[in-house]
Amino acid sequence: MSVTYSTTLINARLNGVVTALGASSSLILKAGSTTVSTIALASPAGTVDGGILTFAGTLLDPTAAATGSVDTVDILDSSGNTAISGLSVGIPGGPQEVIISNGLNSTLITAGQTVELLSAQIVGS
Repeated sequence: MSVTYSTTLINARLNGVVTALGASSSLILKAGSTTVSTIALASPAGTVDGGILTFAGTLLDPTAAATGSVDTVDILDSSGNTAISGLSVGIPGGPQEVIISNGLNSTLITAGQTVELLSAQIVGS
């Protein structure tokens, strides 16, 4: 049997995540254990509506740190601690939580390349 929470409770939990991230959190695009790109999140990190946390700000890294095919996303809080890990990443049209645009229609990022997030969301449950 599965448990179902009301949207009000899901929103409260996701707003708790936004509060816990603090004023200077970041989103980390990773290829395996290698950090490929770091994107600063806004303060607050996002907004919650209808059971969905949508990350806010100019979701852009002008210079990727490393080369690799991004396969996961972590979010660090203001102290640099991992607050959220294992978010999925993909390209436009995909069902992943984080959608990237690198001009190649691929999750392959090259060091020095500009990386833009088209969307980044967590759907609460």
